Amino acid sequence: MPRMGSYYLVALTVVALAGCKKHDRVEFTKWVAPSSQSRMTVTEASAKLVSAGSAVDQRAKASVKPDSKGKPTSPITTRTTFFPKQKKEARKIIGGSKKEALAAAALIDHLVYEPTGLTPPPSYLAGIRLIGNSLIWDIEDALSNHDYDKAIPACGQATQLGFALMSGGAYEASLGASFINQARQKMVPVLGNLSGLQLGKLGAVLQKASAKRPSLQVTVENERENMLLGLQQAQDAFENNKLDGLQDRLGVSSKDTIDMLQSLEKDQEKGKAIFDWIGNDITARSGWYLKLLKSPRNAGLQPKKDETKSKLMIYRYFGSSIENLVPMLQLTYCRTQLFVLECYLKQKLKMGKDLPDSLSKFSRVATLDPFTGEPFYYKASDSSYVLYSAGEDGIDNGGTTDSNGRRQDIQLEKAHS
Repeated sequence: MPRMGSYYLVALTVVALAGCKKHDRVEFTKWVAPSSQSRMTVTEASAKLVSAGSAVDQRAKASVKPDSKGKPTSPITTRTTFFPKQKKEARKIIGGSKKEALAAAALIDHLVYEPTGLTPPPSYLAGIRLIGNSLIWDIEDALSNHDYDKAIPACGQATQLGFALMSGGAYEASLGASFINQARQKMVPVLGNLSGLQLGKLGAVLQKASAKRPSLQVTVENERENMLLGLQQAQDAFENNKLDGLQDRLGVSSKDTIDMLQSLEKDQEKGKAIFDWIGNDITARSGWYLKLLKSPRNAGLQPKKDETKSKLMIYRYFGSSIENLVPMLQLTYCRTQLFVLECYLKQKLKMGKDLPDSLSKFSRVATLDPFTGEPFYYKASDSSYVLYSAGEDGIDNGGTTDSNGRRQDIQLEKAHS
């Protein structure tokens, strides 16, 4: 009997241990430290920019009226197309907040950025977007009246506001880049119509607007934190069996991804492996992009990506934004610098002065190509010049480019039209 009892106890122990092993909680990797989201002191300028954007957003929401059928409508801040009536309404809503936002943008060294992960961007950005759009309308209105003296400062203001947003994450930087690029694209076709004095003024306001622009690395570092926070939020939802809420955050298109994660809820080790791969890839890939931006010629090969379907299904929601972000940043900075240089070079021609033999008389910051970390390519004769960037491949193709000035080398849009 004692012997049988010992067997019985052993059997119970084995069963108990098996049960414990089956229900052992998987230790998931922590991608965001609890204290990592409050790293900067809010500056007065940054607070004023947020205040100006928030005021516009609140007034826009307060002015919403139901349609003819009594159904609720969306605030004007959500519009993508504006006709004269909507522009008039928008300008009324913006009011004095435009002046406040521009005054703040002129003083901002860095935007106080807080990663949001899967949470929608801060609402004040909707107001800033409307303010930025109104600056583009100011340029359009001035150009339609051939009032170049009015278009020039508006171009500088849109550029300055855009650069103030560049020290945020991908959303803020994309919004800022849209202001900068639209302002430039409005002005470039009329460069040939400007006087030598006006060209000099335009170059000067662009230089001033670019003086406090952040390094490209700042945006990438911020977006890395944002991606890792989003990954942490998704991993928490998986770990706590709250994937229905995750689909609400990611949108209807994420159904296949959510279904795949739900199929792994009983095998959290596999789920952990997928999240670990994404987190490690975000860290490695963003690290490579930071090296690329610091020293383009010495970054080495980009990390290889696992093409496993189950991993890529989730990766696109958390790790892909940086791959689109960096080329966009490089192109925006590149074209802005080319814009400034073009203003001064065209001024020389307009005033009948000799073109410089090289770009050495300009500051290093103005002439450095973001794609190569080396000066832009420049060739001049007595009455003409060619100025261009080597572009994403970093290869000098002699200024050969397409109708958009993008391939193979990069030039200013329609700079010589």
